[in-house]
Amino acid sequence: MKKTIRLFALLVVLCLLLGGLSVCAEDAWSEDYYRVIDMTDALSDEERDSLDEDCIALMRAWSVDLALLVATEEDLDGDTPEELADYFYEDCGFGYGSGRDGFMAVYLSDTKTMEIYCYGNASRRLSAGDLRLIEESAPDYEEEYGLWGVLYSVCSYLDSLLEDAQQNGQTTAVPGTGEGEETSSPAKQGGGVARGAAGKPDWYPVDTQNFPFYHDETAPRVVDDADLFSASAEARMEERLSELRRELGKDIVIFTDVSAYGLSHAVYAADFYDFNGYGIGPDYEGICLFICMDPADRGFWTCCTGPVTRDLYTEGAANALDDVLYEYMASAAYTEGVEDWIENVRTLYVKGYPFVPEWYPEPGETVERFHDTSSPRVVDDAGLLTPDQVSALTAQAAAIAEKYGMDVAVHVSDERSGITRQEYSDMYYAVKGLGYGDSFNGILLSVFQMPGYYGTCRVTAQGAIQEKLTEVNLDRLTEKCTGTLEGDKPYQAIRTWLKDVEHLAKTGRVPQSKGYWIGAAVIGLLGGSIVGGIALGIARKKMAAPAEKKTAEAYMVPDTLSVRKLEDRYTHTTTSRKYSPVQSKSSGGGGGGSSYSRSYSGSSGRSHSGSGRRF
Repeated sequence: MKKTIRLFALLVVLCLLLGGLSVCAEDAWSEDYYRVIDMTDALSDEERDSLDEDCIALMRAWSVDLALLVATEEDLDGDTPEELADYFYEDCGFGYGSGRDGFMAVYLSDTKTMEIYCYGNASRRLSAGDLRLIEESAPDYEEEYGLWGVLYSVCSYLDSLLEDAQQNGQTTAVPGTGEGEETSSPAKQGGGVARGAAGKPDWYPVDTQNFPFYHDETAPRVVDDADLFSASAEARMEERLSELRRELGKDIVIFTDVSAYGLSHAVYAADFYDFNGYGIGPDYEGICLFICMDPADRGFWTCCTGPVTRDLYTEGAANALDDVLYEYMASAAYTEGVEDWIENVRTLYVKGYPFVPEWYPEPGETVERFHDTSSPRVVDDAGLLTPDQVSALTAQAAAIAEKYGMDVAVHVSDERSGITRQEYSDMYYAVKGLGYGDSFNGILLSVFQMPGYYGTCRVTAQGAIQEKLTEVNLDRLTEKCTGTLEGDKPYQAIRTWLKDVEHLAKTGRVPQSKGYWIGAAVIGLLGGSIVGGIALGIARKKMAAPAEKKTAEAYMVPDTLSVRKLEDRYTHTTTSRKYSPVQSKSSGGGGGGSSYSRSYSGSSGRSHSGSGRRF
């Protein structure tokens, strides 16, 4: 085994030396060796180079080395992962400074396990809990991002945790030792725990690692230490959260403060939740929204606790919730934003998605099909149509339905649902009682568009009309409608779609778009021009050349040439308009984008997930 490792290391060194790299003895570290050693040869050259740059960047930023090793159980050949790490760390000369400080992460790709080892003074930079968090979380990224994602997450986690440790002013990540102004919180003291850790609020325990968790049903669920809400708003929120606690069996907590006291928003939110008796049941199920009003550290973080809450709070749900909340926070509408967030969280718990409408069934609920001839067939929930336009479209749909004996409906949505558009359209058709007869014969156009943004559409059909909706017909229906929506003309798009549906019901096909016929005409003209040009060339070759004249005037026919002054005159002007959709403040991640963690630990060691954003 030792010979194999030495041979592998020698080959790595030789390759790098042949590449022209040089050692700089006076530097605090050597760049002669790749920080990424892949004994499985699963990484591409580009992935390896990218990760190597990330390791070097982290070392330059934090003065501590990082190396990444990928192997399998077979590569160990009886040795431990630590022995393998020690060997490469020593032979490759890794380490920063005279103490050769550094971390080495060993990932066994066949067992999906990771170990991180510390060298020099690196063990004083982060706690064992921080390293355990990386070891447990990094392998989860392989399913979506492959091996590169596992190794990149190590770099990302280390960078974030080292930054937190620096903000805490600590050589190790021992919580509760930062300095700062003390404050108080209405959250109740509990469990006979020693409170008032140095530099922290008075609810903060001195011994965070051995904290006895407890439940406090009487603790306030709105703790506004930053004084963002009026007394009446705070009472209103408190009452609503009490109702939801009874309805959902989950805790929802709102916490504001003027500082995070040297901790990251994620850790401070988790600590507030953990140390003040919040959470329902043995898993302490619940969610806490923390708003930090420190001018130098302003932002919000949502902390989720318990398996049910953490499963629901996916990255997609987190981004959707944060996008909406950010708009309120950035405009200082704190009360409105928090109250809206509370209701969106309720929808997430009840429906499984944060923004699906009330008519959407709950998870596991069976949808019983029925007919409702009285429900409106044209519904605009996005506010894109005028009342007159809705009336006109309703009449057009009704005429088609009566003539061909099938249901015809249109629904316009602002698409903030969280489910796929086709799922949305299919479910709307079912729960709204659409369709005629036992086969629920009919067709629905679902338009998804927010004001100022490009739109798209989906089609749901059942019964006899569905049999005519071939793949070609479906593509034409959706593409023509979407094309007109992109021109910011929802009314015209729906009118055209209804005409196409009528043509489909009558002939069994959807006509081509105007663009198709224009293109066909252009191609025909081009073809005709080519053929005509060839024919003209042939004819010219057959024409006799004129007799040569001695002077240019000899070619002229008397009284046929007239010379006059010419000038440019514009008969009309054309103004071109380019559609530029209104961009949300949070487009592309307002406030720098959301940070999302599927698993992290507070100071107590309890696991949470969450997301947050600066504003």
